[in-house]
Amino acid sequence: MREPLTLARFQELANVYGGVIARWPEEHRDAAMAMAVQPAARDVLADASALDAELDTWRVSPAALSLRARVIADAPVPIRKIAARAKLWWSGVGIAAALAGATAGTAAVAFVAPIDAPTDSGTSFGDVAGPGS
Repeated sequence: MREPLTLARFQELANVYGGVIARWPEEHRDAAMAMAVQPAARDVLADASALDAELDTWRVSPAALSLRARVIADAPVPIRKIAARAKLWWSGVGIAAALAGATAGTAAVAFVAPIDAPTDSGTSFGDVAGPGS
């Protein structure tokens, strides 16, 4: 069961959400509308509405150009030197060359028979051609 809305809680809600009850959380709107008929609650809403109106007209002046220049001058500069990128690029070339060499070596060992390997013309079923062929 919910406790009834007190004037202190009504003022807290008005301070947080402003003088328009429609902007308040939905669970408090009905109780706030019922309380808004009281003179003290109307005064709270009037004060909150006056503050809302004042805040709506408030404008922030743009920052000075000197501040902008200082912020840009103090900002870290990214390293975009060609030498820094070239180091990374050359390391990639080295890795690619090493992998290509390893692949070529593996292929050479797999497909090329050693020079001193005996030649065998037989099959697993014996010499099919027969003796003397």
